[in-house]
Amino acid sequence: MELKRESWTQADYEEFVGYLRTLADEKYKAFSDSLVPGAELSLGIRVPILRQTAKEISKGNYTEFLQCKKGGYREEIMVEGLVMTLIKCDYKEMLGYIKEYAGKITSWETCDIVSFKGLRKHLDEFLNDIEYFIYHSNPWIQRYGFGCLLGFYLTDEYIDRVLSYVNSVNSDFYYVQMMQAWLVATAVAKCRDKTIVFLADNKLNSVTQNMAVRKIRESNRVSKEDKDLVLRFKK
Repeated sequence: MELKRESWTQADYEEFVGYLRTLADEKYKAFSDSLVPGAELSLGIRVPILRQTAKEISKGNYTEFLQCKKGGYREEIMVEGLVMTLIKCDYKEMLGYIKEYAGKITSWETCDIVSFKGLRKHLDEFLNDIEYFIYHSNPWIQRYGFGCLLGFYLTDEYIDRVLSYVNSVNSDFYYVQMMQAWLVATAVAKCRDKTIVFLADNKLNSVTQNMAVRKIRESNRVSKEDKDLVLRFKK
């Protein structure tokens, strides 16, 4: 199917969904579904294929593609988000796409695959908007916000504010807890001293704190001494 199109109608999109079905891998579907329990329907398409598909669509009339009504397959959601990440636009438009995509997330898979790398040019601007995400009532949007902090802000310049945000959200949603723990574990590798101080004194619940300790101990980027040290921070 031609993906670099000058126009997209709903009929074209239905044809596209049929094309996606031809890319399905049953063994990969079984594996993927086992990692995303209870999530929406899937076809079983490997991520590199989804990325290449989105790349081709982005070369054509991506605006009309995005306007087409989508179905419930995880791959449809991911391709839509991946197309959004490839659009060259100003910060305001990019933020609109980020919010639109974040509202469609219903699993860790659809959350973590889509990263708007264009944010690297707008770090201060997006940090001023991050509270929309991390304090949202939808926990998947919260997870996406913390994923952005993990992906773009673990530097000496931003670490104090990042850890403050982690400390301010005491979630009981497993997938938010896991993203916070992953963020803290990565921060130990990148901004060690301040993150160790944070681990010693914070408001995280025991589940999130202990997840972070476990991830730190599993990391290949943390010294044995620090892996032993963080054991004292278990709650």
